[in-house]
Amino acid sequence: MSYGETRAAFVAPVGSALAHVLLTASDFAVKAARAIEHRRALRQLGQLDDHMLRDIGLTRSDLRDAAAEPLWRDGTQVLITRTVERRAAFRLRQRNRAGA
Repeated sequence: MSYGETRAAFVAPVGSALAHVLLTASDFAVKAARAIEHRRALRQLGQLDDHMLRDIGLTRSDLRDAAAEPLWRDGTQVLITRTVERRAAFRLRQRNRAGA
């Protein structure tokens, strides 16, 4: 009995370390796949003309700013933020005009 307990106590930290390494590697792989997917989306948006970009609330400058983000950051978040800010500003202008 003591042999099995000693062996399990010795092997457990190795298994735990291996699990940690595998989880870290899989997390990195998922983040890398998402980054590639987001870069592909930016590339597709870059193929739209300026009028189509304006229809969805973006500018060519927004795309450049998003593409300038480091690879480990999601550049599409820049696009989301810009679109939300523009829509909020538009609504505020509309409210101010209606109230004036």
